[in-house]
Amino acid sequence: MYLLPANADSVVKHLDHSTWPLRYDEDVAALTETNFSDFMAKNKYVMVMFYAPWCYWSKKLAPEYAAAANMLKGEAALAMVDSVVDKGLARKNKIQGYPTMYLFVNGVRHNSYKLTRTRDAITTWVKRKMAVGVHNITTMDEAIYTLNVEAELVLGFLDSLEGPESEELAAVSKLHSDIEFYQTARADVAELFHINPNIKRPALILLQTVSKKFAIFNGQFTRLAIVEFVSKIKHPPVITFTTETAGQIFQNPMKQLWLFAPKYGSENVISAFEEAAVAFREKLLFVHVEMHLEGVGNHVAHEFGITGDFPRIIAYTKHDGEKPELNGEMTISSIKSFGEDFLEGKLLSQTVHISEPVLKLPSFGASSQLGFPHVY
Repeated sequence: MYLLPANADSVVKHLDHSTWPLRYDEDVAALTETNFSDFMAKNKYVMVMFYAPWCYWSKKLAPEYAAAANMLKGEAALAMVDSVVDKGLARKNKIQGYPTMYLFVNGVRHNSYKLTRTRDAITTWVKRKMAVGVHNITTMDEAIYTLNVEAELVLGFLDSLEGPESEELAAVSKLHSDIEFYQTARADVAELFHINPNIKRPALILLQTVSKKFAIFNGQFTRLAIVEFVSKIKHPPVITFTTETAGQIFQNPMKQLWLFAPKYGSENVISAFEEAAVAFREKLLFVHVEMHLEGVGNHVAHEFGITGDFPRIIAYTKHDGEKPELNGEMTISSIKSFGEDFLEGKLLSQTVHISEPVLKLPSFGASSQLGFPHVY
């Protein structure tokens, strides 16, 4: 629990929702394309709220955001970007709705904030993200909070939160700064995170909360073995398209390979797609759209002009009307060759023409049905 500054209540009280744009002096910085880079260079931790002046929810959030800035003064910087005026910054950061909040670390965009929009919740979340090393989970409330906050995490189930095993875990966390590490000695907490409470300790799990997939570590509890395990498992090579992962997919600037295929009946193709994806980590984003008669995947396939229930692999680049398609047998080898040609810009034929509206996914058409955020 973090203590509030003595004047925190007065900060919220004196900022009413009717004044817009709100002026916060030094507490909240107003960023533009002109000063954005310089501000990031001067501040390690920066939370940025992308807003629209006419947006009701932006106005509602602003006083709480200002109070959080006051509470975090000296630890992290909070800033705001008028996405209507600075459209370039909004496009660069893939803003699809208002308000959107991101935490930048050393100028690199990391986590998006999706929790309760209150000063306390924002402050606590930022402080947790700033904490270095392994976080302890000692209560069920902390465990539930963590599951709601993190999209992907590593949890160590130890006999003690201090000692050589904890030190090994802490060493690994410094080598994988893009994923949060936690540890607990409580069996009920471990069970909540899909670890058998009766398992021999130390135990370790990597959990992806959105897809509800997890992997149990079976090697020796050494930093080298754990580093290798986390490297192989974190960030699934293939993301299944859902309403929850849509934003993550469409906001990713990488080139993408999309597999449109039913979950059942296409197991061989899906398996080959997943195995090929491993070779393109950090180079291409692999997306699997599960096609059903009445489902999210079917709506997306329709927007892409994909018909039928047989597997199709499409190369997708944002703002590009030409969508090359893989023809022929879909094997690990052919998918890899297709991906390599895509990266090298060699796919000049066999394209699928996607209509202009589809380029704006997910901000139109099926977006309202699928629960995607709109661009206002």
